[in-house]
Amino acid sequence: MRVSTVVTRRWLQAGVPVVLLALCGCQAAAPKATGPLLFFPSPPEKPRVQFLTWATGANEVEPGKGKFEDFVLGQQPVQTRAINKPYGIAVRDGAVYVCDTKGLCITKLDFKQKTYSVFGDQGLGRLRKPLNIVIDQAGNKFVVDSVRKQIVVFGPTDQYATAFNVPEPCRPVDVAVSGEELFVLDNDDTCEVVVLDRTSGAVLRKFGGPGTGPGQFRIPNSIGVSGDGHVYVSDTHNFRIQKLTRDGKPVAQVGIPGYRLGQFGRPRGIRVGPDGVVYVVDGATELVQMFDAENQSLMRFGGPGDMAGAMILPATLAIDTTSIPYFKDYIHRDFNVKYLIFVTNQYGSRLVNVYAFGEFPEGYQISESQVAKLPPMAPRETEVPGEGGRAEAPEPNPQPATQPAGHR
Repeated sequence: MRVSTVVTRRWLQAGVPVVLLALCGCQAAAPKATGPLLFFPSPPEKPRVQFLTWATGANEVEPGKGKFEDFVLGQQPVQTRAINKPYGIAVRDGAVYVCDTKGLCITKLDFKQKTYSVFGDQGLGRLRKPLNIVIDQAGNKFVVDSVRKQIVVFGPTDQYATAFNVPEPCRPVDVAVSGEELFVLDNDDTCEVVVLDRTSGAVLRKFGGPGTGPGQFRIPNSIGVSGDGHVYVSDTHNFRIQKLTRDGKPVAQVGIPGYRLGQFGRPRGIRVGPDGVVYVVDGATELVQMFDAENQSLMRFGGPGDMAGAMILPATLAIDTTSIPYFKDYIHRDFNVKYLIFVTNQYGSRLVNVYAFGEFPEGYQISESQVAKLPPMAPRETEVPGEGGRAEAPEPNPQPATQPAGHR
């Protein structure tokens, strides 16, 4: 079924209505789904995205020690085992892999095995600036390292396998895997997409270049490939998303500077769902926008704030169909989930947000008495996003674009 027939024009909301989670102010371990839940958009519109939970480190993944274990081992000193500063993210079978740009490693939050671990911090696979990560069907992890100027490859068991050089001059910032090819995005002066062989790392072709025309980029930030083989590029300083063929021929583009639906203040991470829905993180509005395969705006979710379900300088996202069983306790019992969405926040107390995309059965009604709405976002209709400097993409400025009230 085509996405455009599944989603309706009711998705198009100028605001960001949500259903407020009762425990959203809690700073302890992420709560289970009890009581009122958080949906986007809120009733009477048809909810399509549910916020499930969040994680920052071992506390949200590993089970706490029992009293008997405390008695045997004694009271152990508390150690901080958490992500320092996340950027890229990939997910497979309950395991969430996060690029830690400050810890210089890959943090693995395994919700299936209930373990926390890191890799890529030593040996030949030691990372110097991991920005983004993708996983192929065999379980291999491809990590973009902008300082090594390589794609560092870790195998299915997270062990270092090899590294592919990206031709100079280069500053690789993102990678997408499609079949036997890796699409590496460069945001140096060349502004190119370099296509590598997934197995050997050999350069197969290049396309793109600096500029404002179709197929050209200005400080591109992220790249994704859809199931039908189209390439999507988050063209940050052109304030747009471009859709191209695998050979780089322009197909379509969407976006102008602004803060409304279909506009961008700072388009960043981009990924494509299995249904063809395109997800784009906007670092300025601290939202995720959604588009169908025909580039029509559908809806957006998130919003600025240091509370459950909101975002503080979001970087990018991952989409996964294989991890739903490990988050079932958070999902509304009547919400039919198609896949999960994981969004990284670079600041705040919740560095990884987990959402579910799906729908309720036809005719299903949620009582509005069980929900509450977040305050609407302040209107920004007269503002036009500034272009800023090169340093903001993909490594952001030290402070969030929108500083929530009370956040330090």
